[in-house]
Amino acid sequence: MVEQQVINSSALITAISWTGGKDCNLALLRSWRDGNFDVRYLLVFRLGTKSFKAHPLKFMEAQARSLDLKLIILDFPDGVVDWMDAYVEAIRKVRDEYGIQVISTGDINLVGMMQRNWMERACEGAGIKCYLPLWNIDKEEILNMMLDEGFDIIFSCVKAPFFDETWINRKLDQTALQEMKEIIRRGLTEDQVKSGTKLLDLCGERGEYHTMCVFGPLYKHRVEMDLSAKAYEEKISETNWEGNIHNSNYIWTISLN
Repeated sequence: MVEQQVINSSALITAISWTGGKDCNLALLRSWRDGNFDVRYLLVFRLGTKSFKAHPLKFMEAQARSLDLKLIILDFPDGVVDWMDAYVEAIRKVRDEYGIQVISTGDINLVGMMQRNWMERACEGAGIKCYLPLWNIDKEEILNMMLDEGFDIIFSCVKAPFFDETWINRKLDQTALQEMKEIIRRGLTEDQVKSGTKLLDLCGERGEYHTMCVFGPLYKHRVEMDLSAKAYEEKISETNWEGNIHNSNYIWTISLN
């Protein structure tokens, strides 16, 4: 039986910044168990109708049904110049339409050159609060918390040089966690260091991998998706994609039939 949310009389209407992956699911659980937050919505930030290969929309819709929470899609138009302004405006719209007072996010720490958490800044600009329940918690501790809570999580996107296509659809369990720790322990080759490749982040905070949750403490039933056994493969070594900070040759993503 799904645990009921117990909130206090002054609880704030809360939305979870949502991708369907491991971190936002744990953020949902921690927010759900905090009586200061009345969790009602899942927020997906999306560039127009661009598909999420790592986080398929159909998958997120199925999660929302199992969680019995409303999924809100916030679409950004093509050609956005100032992304912070775009986020602030989108958050203002859902604030006014749904009465959202807090956005909870599964962000763990600062990434890249950021001086401050992105969602925290955007929420501040929109005049609402931001809750960061996983902020600065040890990465291995976070993964163990998820496993201890009984989350069933699969890898939905992985990148070379750390992973290969065999990780797609694989369960994130203790075996996978230990294998990722071993990848970190082995370190980088001399050529990788020279090219600026960084060590694998255990939680994939630099985009080394992405996940989707198929079951957890708040799910009424497992999320059943028709998944292809074969991963979708994309060669990116010959592109100029500026997000390729790992100098990856290939990226593999989950594929829905």
